[in-house]
Amino acid sequence: MILKKIDLFTNEENIIKIIASEYSINKIFTENKYIFKIAEKLKINLTLVKSHQDLYKINSSISNLGISYGFGIIFKNKFIKKYKEGIWNIHSGDLPAYRGRHPITAAFLNNEKKIGLSIHLINEKIDQGFLLAKCFVKRTYQDDELSIKKKLLKNLSRLLKKARRNLQKKNITKILKGKYFKPFYSGIEIKESKNVNYIYIYNAAKAQKYFGGILVNGRRYYDAIFYAKKKINYSNKIIICKNYKKLILIKKKQKK
Repeated sequence: MILKKIDLFTNEENIIKIIASEYSINKIFTENKYIFKIAEKLKINLTLVKSHQDLYKINSSISNLGISYGFGIIFKNKFIKKYKEGIWNIHSGDLPAYRGRHPITAAFLNNEKKIGLSIHLINEKIDQGFLLAKCFVKRTYQDDELSIKKKLLKNLSRLLKKARRNLQKKNITKILKGKYFKPFYSGIEIKESKNVNYIYIYNAAKAQKYFGGILVNGRRYYDAIFYAKKKINYSNKIIICKNYKKLILIKKKQKK
């Protein structure tokens, strides 16, 4: 039986209220000092951690279950075993097809029309272990990475309930190795747009709209619009892509 009291591992503020609606959060562990305010407002103890060593020092107030979302430290088996019911990870991607730190960006670049949200019981291998539940949301060409995250998180409460039911019924599957995508910490650069499909560049711009934009032909852009003469704003840039397709790139950085 899964107990209601959990420890939460996250660097993202928007997840805390959702998890708090489903569980009693014993403590939040984070690398992000800026979520102290919301933890204080909800009267949840918060511990700032920076490394594996900080986690290993935790010997008290361990709940039966841990839940992780957007947390930068990879858990070692020694730490996972501290939790009687293990640690669940909420992964913004279709497992095992999209393993890695930035699965939404990887899915955009592959021009996926639906994006997955997976909950899995972890082991110490990245995005492996046992799949507890999964769902998908539709992606349109108007979506960027943040709008997709919002769509995914609207489904999270329902998916957590499904994960609990599946675990109780032992309706879980081992996650095969699948595809691992390297993080996009260095952003995305297209050196010669004329050699690259316009859909790929468009998707890259949408994925990186709020994360530093993309470099195309040596210049930085923060969004894209499909080419149409009536939509042209000459303060932006029309680029030539593969097969002479045109795309409009936006120079101005977008606000979140």
